[in-house]
Amino acid sequence: MSTSHKNIEELIDENFVYAKVLHYFGVQFYENRSKTLRDVCTENNIDEKNFNAFMENIKNDQSINKLELNAYPVKLIVEYLKHAHQIFIKDKLPYILNLLNNIQGDSAIINDLRFVLPLFVEDFIKHIYEEEDRLFQYLLKLEQMMKQPSKMNILALKKNSFSIQEFALHHDDSDQEMSGIRGITHNYTTESLDNLKIKVLFEALKSFDLELENHANIENEVLFPKALALEKLALSKIQHNSTLN
Repeated sequence: MSTSHKNIEELIDENFVYAKVLHYFGVQFYENRSKTLRDVCTENNIDEKNFNAFMENIKNDQSINKLELNAYPVKLIVEYLKHAHQIFIKDKLPYILNLLNNIQGDSAIINDLRFVLPLFVEDFIKHIYEEEDRLFQYLLKLEQMMKQPSKMNILALKKNSFSIQEFALHHDDSDQEMSGIRGITHNYTTESLDNLKIKVLFEALKSFDLELENHANIENEVLFPKALALEKLALSKIQHNSTLN
């Protein structure tokens, strides 16, 4: 049977990304689970070719890996990470909260998630803004001042108010909070679940967790080493400049 003639619930069982793509097109999968994809596209004026193309793009999306990013200067790595932050804030997390808010009924797991997830999202967004306002801004100033040796003495003053190493020590806080969500969901296990909405929610959380792990690895293994090396070079130039004055 072709994809077009399968019902939505079948498609989501095969690949939970269908729920995400339907959400993107403004369709609530749980209200259309018994309809075929073709019927849903027709009823919602969605071009089926565009839908399938979008689906393929998401399935085939390959993020830049750590080896590729290692070849980039700090400024480009920062821009890449800021773009990922915006996707988390404007797309991934609202989608997850929307899924949770559309689950009716009470269960211990869902009640726990209703309490924990909004708190996690709030703390996570605060962490992102703190990272961008403090770490990223410091690194961009660092790169800029490397191009202006005459202003390197200003950098020395900035160094006293910020520490890359200290910031890095608290960088895994989000993963510790996600570990609580893993515990609540039993590592996103869906085998014993009958509720399609909860299955989709767990898969969305699992996908976000993996993306967050990859994001953190890029920061820990690419950004922080490069940032420390850049800072060391800048401080070396400050010392060199001070001996000349």
